Amino acid sequence: MVMRMARSPSVSYKLNESAVFLKHDIKNYHKTRVTLKKKDHNNLMEEDEKEIIDFLEKNKAKFGEEVEDIDGIVSLNADDMTQEEMRKILDDEYDRLKREEEENKMRKREGSGKHGRPPKPLKIAYNMDDFEKEYLESIGKMDFWKVGGPHRRCGALAIKVGMIPIWDDWGERHTCTVFYLDNNIVLGHKTVEKHRYSAIQIGAGERKAKNVAKPQLCAYAKLGIGVENEPPYIVREFRIKHPDAHDIPIGTQIHANHFVVGQNVDVSGISKGKGFQGPMKRHNFKGMPASHGVSLSHRAHGSTGQCQDPGKVFKGKKMAGRMGCDRVTIQNLRLVKIDRGRNLLYVKGTVPGNKGTFCEIRDAIKKPLFGTDKVHDSVKLPPLPYQVPDQDIDGTGKVGFTLMMPHSHIDPFMPDEAA
Repeated sequence: MVMRMARSPSVSYKLNESAVFLKHDIKNYHKTRVTLKKKDHNNLMEEDEKEIIDFLEKNKAKFGEEVEDIDGIVSLNADDMTQEEMRKILDDEYDRLKREEEENKMRKREGSGKHGRPPKPLKIAYNMDDFEKEYLESIGKMDFWKVGGPHRRCGALAIKVGMIPIWDDWGERHTCTVFYLDNNIVLGHKTVEKHRYSAIQIGAGERKAKNVAKPQLCAYAKLGIGVENEPPYIVREFRIKHPDAHDIPIGTQIHANHFVVGQNVDVSGISKGKGFQGPMKRHNFKGMPASHGVSLSHRAHGSTGQCQDPGKVFKGKKMAGRMGCDRVTIQNLRLVKIDRGRNLLYVKGTVPGNKGTFCEIRDAIKKPLFGTDKVHDSVKLPPLPYQVPDQDIDGTGKVGFTLMMPHSHIDPFMPDEAA
């Protein structure tokens, strides 16, 4: 069997019909080729020609020796091979090169281990629960609680009572802030069709009716729940996104059992007012050097502007000024204990605000802890839309109806064996 191919200055080889694959794939097979930015085009053509000749030289036993005549025609002598056999060899070589190219692409996706880092394996999770949740969400039955808070429910308004330590079953001390839910009543609903957003109005506390404007008292009287005689002290709205969160009737009272013991909550409040403060207290400046040559400028902030250009002090410059009385939100605070009878919440950690001020408490949007062993009974969902109160327990003032967060199965005071 004799196969012929012709050399030309543009390095276009003709090795019957299947040799078209050979020239293209031999060039792609060698990954150490220099790019056009480093070598000119003529050198690249000579290099490609050399690569193909080297390949034919290595496979001399398959294709035979190459013989070049006067006209530049190269013959491949393979008397013991037919055209179909040679085509099969070329097709196998083409498949091998393609397979190596795909493996190289997959290796790049998984991580090539550059800079001494180990390769990153390609991980694919097949969790049937995720498919089921996605299906329920697609048909509108979102009866699950997704981490990140896209299906938020209503919160509550609570008075900051103070701080107290709580000890769990292991004897571990938890510094907690005590909140009192004072007469939380649902006053209204905000819908997307009418108000372009979804929310629930909650009123808490109590004030004298003579201190409330008459139009507001008339609005309370239209509700028909009797709050015009004892109007709420504060009214706030809680944005909701869960489809079932609107099912709270107007006049419903929300108690401490609205939350699940062990879950995480976000607490928002107004921070303590500090008055006019200097830059060291307000912005944590280090001050001027406390050495010779500094006269009455130890706690000053120094220069505040530039030269004549721009000739002004930019807005937002950190300087002395009023400090405090800002809305601050503390996230992911653990609900350690619930007193159902006295409507008390014990939240681990500190929260902004003075004693006696109202704070907004809602489910944590980043780490609610639902569906884990840290929540009471490992519930996957909070009570939706709210927890129906027990008239004999919730809000009656009785002592003894408390719930404590689940304690860890590992003794926190046990020394680490690995250490």
